[in-house]
Amino acid sequence: MSDNLKLKSINQILDKDFFIPSFQRGYRWDDRQVEELLEDILEFTNNDKDQGFYCLQPIVVKEEAIVQNGEHQVRYRVIDGQQRLTTIYILLKYLKELLYEEHGVENIYDISYETRAGSKDFLKNICDELVKNNNENIDFYTMNNTFKIIEKWFINIIKNKRTTKRKFLETIMGSDKKDVKIIWYKINDNESEIDIFTRLNIGKIPLTNSELIKALFVLNTKEHNDRLKLITEWDNIEYTLQEPKFFAFLNDEEYDKPTKIEFIFDLLADIKNKNLEIENLYKEDDKYSFYIFNHLISSEEESKVLWKEVKQYFRIFNELYNSNTYYHLVGFLTNNGKSIKEVITLFNQNSKDDFELALKNLIKQEVLIKKDKTFDDLNYNDDREIINKILFLFNVISTLNSDYTKYPFDRHKMDKWSLEHIHAQNSKQIKKDEHKIELLKSELKYVKNKDIFVKIEALIYEFEKSQKIDSIVFNSIQDEIFNDNEYGDGSSIHLHTISNLALLSRKDNSALNNSVFPAKRDKIKELDSEGSFIPIGTKNVFLKYYSNDVKEAVQWNKEDMEAYVREIKEVLKDYLGENNEQK
Repeated sequence: MSDNLKLKSINQILDKDFFIPSFQRGYRWDDRQVEELLEDILEFTNNDKDQGFYCLQPIVVKEEAIVQNGEHQVRYRVIDGQQRLTTIYILLKYLKELLYEEHGVENIYDISYETRAGSKDFLKNICDELVKNNNENIDFYTMNNTFKIIEKWFINIIKNKRTTKRKFLETIMGSDKKDVKIIWYKINDNESEIDIFTRLNIGKIPLTNSELIKALFVLNTKEHNDRLKLITEWDNIEYTLQEPKFFAFLNDEEYDKPTKIEFIFDLLADIKNKNLEIENLYKEDDKYSFYIFNHLISSEEESKVLWKEVKQYFRIFNELYNSNTYYHLVGFLTNNGKSIKEVITLFNQNSKDDFELALKNLIKQEVLIKKDKTFDDLNYNDDREIINKILFLFNVISTLNSDYTKYPFDRHKMDKWSLEHIHAQNSKQIKKDEHKIELLKSELKYVKNKDIFVKIEALIYEFEKSQKIDSIVFNSIQDEIFNDNEYGDGSSIHLHTISNLALLSRKDNSALNNSVFPAKRDKIKELDSEGSFIPIGTKNVFLKYYSNDVKEAVQWNKEDMEAYVREIKEVLKDYLGENNEQK
């Protein structure tokens, strides 16, 4: 473990002497900040999990040698963390009697101030009645206020039976099950305090998980040139992972950590933690991977081995991304809940040919149809999830087969997806009269039957006079419009099968409403021109790209449906199982 970066319990800092340099402001925590700290520790104390530790934000210090009372001593100049140190100090002072009874602790760490000499003595005596009402300066007032907040908070939680002082203190001081720790970061002697302090206080998040891990690697790399190389490699990995297209094919979830390289750290930490026996560790902790890495790195050699593994993950990411086949197969899997960790395991265990086969087998499991059904049995009402996956795969593999572009998984992630009926599902579901009129007006452009055309015009005319519409007449006209299409027996069963469904984002789907096929086709073209992401398969359906000998462009008929299904089966022949065959 590096001397510069450690996890320390409260017990381990009780004998320390802290010094607050003049460039720091005084103690300024308000009611909310104090209560949030107390509530966080209480929540952790009452957590049902048997073990774990609560980690306070980093304390950044610089060690210095001093002579005091003729003796050589070590003192720690606090660069960042004064507010937390002072609050914990006041909390321990409030619990001082119990602290002595339960843990035999009489003295708490010292905090002295370069420009506020009286604050040290004030804190030492903050429990005394005379001191408790001393508000002669802003520091005393704020420290006093914190003591009163803590006092009031404990009265309330004990009254409401949320915990006891003894149980709360047990967590702070550490037990077999619960512990409070501090991330202890000691800067080097040659580093400027002012520069470090400024960097930590210009709006950046102080010492994030990735910064701490970076410190582990850098501080355990002795040679200057090796450090520069590591930092350059780090920056290259981060820059590449920040590219939306690259990152989206690796992971379908929202990843809100400030740096994307942490994605690799998280994957490695999960793997490493299986072989470690680290107690008091929660995966949900935002410093989880740092704790794992901190446990693994105690020498330059260990640092090099782990960094090599990080680079190996990144190399595999690059290889998967730059292969058109791998990119699409992996992207489909990761965007259907498969972990990239599982994919990498397959990559490491198989030859290239076997790896591609393994990916296809995983995909087959994703689009596997239940044994009691065939592909042609799938319907909108009962099988929406599997149809959605099949059409997603159809669009991904169609893009792969085009061999000139990549499926944009980043844009796919931005939208919620749904199934659009190519031939309208049911215009009778429209409830508002004004929406019915909008639909009728759009249908006028495409209806060739003169009798239907006249009926639509008449209904529009009646609406303009009365602002009402006869629903029976409207529904009758819709029946005539859609029965005019070539569906043979006029059965509605075709409308809900995969032969009449296409994949669209929900916002674009809602824009199409229950319009007739040509109106939908024109709207698809409009949305495409406006920058909406229309998957290639959906676009081709409305262009009748899969149909042969197209004689009628304004209708989606039975022959078009059959051609569409043939194309899906042909494109996905390596992925659909035996239940996907026609009856």
